[in-house]
Amino acid sequence: MHKTLFASMLAAGLVLPALAEDAGTIKLHSGWKLIQERVDKGVAYGTLWGITFNDAGSGPLHMAPVSGTYSLTQETGKGEGELTWGEGDDQLKGSFSITAADGKATGENMVKGTGKLAGISGGTFSCAFVGKPEDQQAWCTQVFRRK
Repeated sequence: MHKTLFASMLAAGLVLPALAEDAGTIKLHSGWKLIQERVDKGVAYGTLWGITFNDAGSGPLHMAPVSGTYSLTQETGKGEGELTWGEGDDQLKGSFSITAADGKATGENMVKGTGKLAGISGGTFSCAFVGKPEDQQAWCTQVFRRK
């Protein structure tokens, strides 16, 4: 009886963490470089790229590249863009909305996953710009929902 109970507890302990990883959230932190390419009628346009690190130290999007484009209305600090996270067949693709002010930014990623990232959808992010304003560098934290 004790051996059966112990074996059941051991099996549950091995299975439950795997199930928890498949559902819930994926928390990332990332470093970014923005390159403002032009300003037209008060709207800044550019490209951005970075690398993400899964807060768990491994797993989805750990040490994954991300790149995209953005537009930001300078007067309001509101903007949007498109991003691709990951590489090969395992990617998140979609848009984002952002509000930037006082060296910080918050927003929402609206993405869809493919391959091993299927079932991952959007989530919130927050960023802080580092260095001098002309350096256009930021670090961010992101949370993605996972089915």
